[in-house]
Amino acid sequence: MKIFADYHMHPQGHKLQPYTHQLLDPWAEACIQKEIGYFCFTDHDRYREGVDFSLFREWKQKYPGLNIGIGIERDNDPLTGKSGLAWVRENWENLDFVLGSVHFIGDWPFDRVGYEAGFSKRSIEEIYRDYVENLCSLIDEGFIDSVAHLDLIKIFNYKPAGKILDFFLPVLEKIKEKNLCLEINVAGLRKPVKEQYPSEEILFKAVELKIPFSIGSDAHSWAEVGKGFTQITDLLIKLGIEEVVVFRGHSRQAMPLNGMKG
Repeated sequence: MKIFADYHMHPQGHKLQPYTHQLLDPWAEACIQKEIGYFCFTDHDRYREGVDFSLFREWKQKYPGLNIGIGIERDNDPLTGKSGLAWVRENWENLDFVLGSVHFIGDWPFDRVGYEAGFSKRSIEEIYRDYVENLCSLIDEGFIDSVAHLDLIKIFNYKPAGKILDFFLPVLEKIKEKNLCLEINVAGLRKPVKEQYPSEEILFKAVELKIPFSIGSDAHSWAEVGKGFTQITDLLIKLGIEEVVVFRGHSRQAMPLNGMKG
């Protein structure tokens, strides 16, 4: 099995860096080296000013052998979330792919290093319920193609008692109802939780519901492109996940993993 698509990449990293050939070239070269023929840039919507559609279209002509998309990751940032959604609506036709994600509960950026104290202020179960409520609200807003790192709330390895699926089943059902995709995100392998997003239990239920999967490394540096993909191939085989989806103009195409060598 060979994972040949990466649909979660942040060329700008965690600061505004307008798109240039110099910024984007290393990402394409990394994909060529790692035999990732399908990929999409998905910078955080707070850095949308750096996204240059004209430059992107001109730049990607340098790499005719690659299938390169342009997208965005929009989230519920209390400062930029509403304007990010407005930008996505305005530029929907310019975008190939939109990830939807939750990084805040209220004004608490729960996934950032240095903010872990928030997990000790109330029960983990209550925190998970609030996180799920935010996810459902984001999905109801629309203008997304795939839900990113579904159980990101576990990033620092704070987990509720009982089955995690009990919290996330309503989200999976909403994803199915809205005909969206669910992202398999390997960044959790690089975080304290040491596990992909979402958990095996959630992925198994998503397979049962016949929800399509996008896949992404969540790379914030070109050196992280595809990082962790080889670590999850056994899990994909175990779950019977035989294809992932790629996008152009929000139109998705299923691409088989089964039979790919590597």
